[in-house]
Amino acid sequence: MSNTTILLIRHGQSEGNVLGLFTGHSGYPLTELGHRQAELTAQYIYKNYTVDAVYSSDLPRAFQTAEHTARTFGLPIVTDCRLREINAGKWENIPFADLSSQFPEAYAIWRQDLIRFCADGGESVLDVANRAVDALHAIAVANLGKCVAVVAHATTIRTALWKISGKPESTMQELSWGGNCAISVLSFSDNKLEIKAVNFTSHLDGFESVLPKSI
Repeated sequence: MSNTTILLIRHGQSEGNVLGLFTGHSGYPLTELGHRQAELTAQYIYKNYTVDAVYSSDLPRAFQTAEHTARTFGLPIVTDCRLREINAGKWENIPFADLSSQFPEAYAIWRQDLIRFCADGGESVLDVANRAVDALHAIAVANLGKCVAVVAHATTIRTALWKISGKPESTMQELSWGGNCAISVLSFSDNKLEIKAVNFTSHLDGFESVLPKSI
């Protein structure tokens, strides 16, 4: 049986990104630059892959990113809430610059031991990893031998890549945050996900944008 390929894409720049907010489940749309990034991503994928299905988080910034690829291939978008960003509880819509002063203990864990993080009133990073990988596995099983584009979020992708890698919890800190519209490539065969490429953005051709270093 041929492998399933998953193109795991972070959403384009959102209005929340521009405002420097920890957006979590909040529904910020893409900026003009975000749409440009999403279109460049769709064009790159069209030139290099034949996509059979498009999946997305149900949050606007992800769905709007997925629309560009879905439109390019003439496909519908299947939404899955398991692909959402972390539910950050009291951190939602707080500026990145204010996190260390408002939540000093939790912020220290976020920066130094991410796998142990859980925001007050939100979900844990480990829960995000589990739901994200469950979603990716289900998507792969539903599309055996095909190529699928999946649009998600920074924490969702980072934690999923860690869990798929099978590496110790301590290695979570070694992973970097993917920029807007960064693409990671996964392969699925013998009921197992495997990482082929991580967070590349060369297709954006000078239109890159990244998370602030404070996050």
